[in-house]
Amino acid sequence: MSSQPVGGRVASLSALWYRGLPQAVAYSRQRWGAMSARERLLTTAAVVLVLGALLWLLAIRPAWRTLQTAPARIALQQQALQGLQQDAQQIAALRNAPAAPAFSGELQPVMLAWFKRVDPKATVQAQVLPGEVRLQLAALQPAALAALAQTARRDWSAQVDGADLKRGADGLLAGTVHLTRQNSGGG
Repeated sequence: MSSQPVGGRVASLSALWYRGLPQAVAYSRQRWGAMSARERLLTTAAVVLVLGALLWLLAIRPAWRTLQTAPARIALQQQALQGLQQDAQQIAALRNAPAAPAFSGELQPVMLAWFKRVDPKATVQAQVLPGEVRLQLAALQPAALAALAQTARRDWSAQVDGADLKRGADGLLAGTVHLTRQNSGGG
């Protein structure tokens, strides 16, 4: 066996291709010339049909489907955006609302019970620290976010300070919500 470098193998395949290409073209021309007019017409029609089918399958049909489904997808995204904007306005209004009386109980079990009641499918982990609460949320209904802001303000002496939430393909929210507490008494 000869030990030919890989580059040499590529070069020889390339040379074979370029030597074989003129032969293939010459053979094709000879074959085309040997065909009757009817065979040429049928071959041309078959090639045009195959190219047309490929053009339809790879370019026209996907573009057509996109054009048909785009208006509905745009409307759905606009509705979702409007819902999020309304939630943001409600949260901003609650942030500027007057302070509620100080909460003096054990906050973590109260919060977890509230989530079980309002959005039972949501997964919640609460970390209560002096002056703040960090909530790690998954599978939260968007409507529960506004309710959380209202309840935090009204019942827990806290306000939503920030949120890093992402909406999943199922429309549910997941991420972190940070609450600032007005009174850090009771943990």
